[in-house]
Amino acid sequence: MSTFIYKARLLLIWIGKALPFGICTLSLISHAESAYALMLDRYIYFGSYIILDTPISFFIGSYFEYNLQMLLVLFVISISVETCIYNKLACIYLGVNLIEKSYFDFELEPDTIYIICMLNIAISGYLTYKGIKILTK
Repeated sequence: MSTFIYKARLLLIWIGKALPFGICTLSLISHAESAYALMLDRYIYFGSYIILDTPISFFIGSYFEYNLQMLLVLFVISISVETCIYNKLACIYLGVNLIEKSYFDFELEPDTIYIICMLNIAISGYLTYKGIKILTK
């Protein structure tokens, strides 16, 4: 029975290490697709709003959406299993990303959207790269 408990503990530690980087990868995909849709002027009508046509993000969003509760769980796991600094930075970035999503809940100019997307692509891309590098060691 102790090997089962040991393997379950290792699995929890691995999930705690991998999950923030995985969510950063999803953020990278979402922002890259938004910038690509904006560049190609791909829009759709959603109710009375005009939004960017991002089918990959819509597909991911139909199965997975991160929120404040998930972020708190990520922080607790990240601190409790004593992960590396990049894991904690990924959690902080995801928190800032949630704040950003709630703050920019109004119509923006295309140039502003480009800047926001490029900054998020750079940060989440770097954290995804570091996560892959750390997890494959």
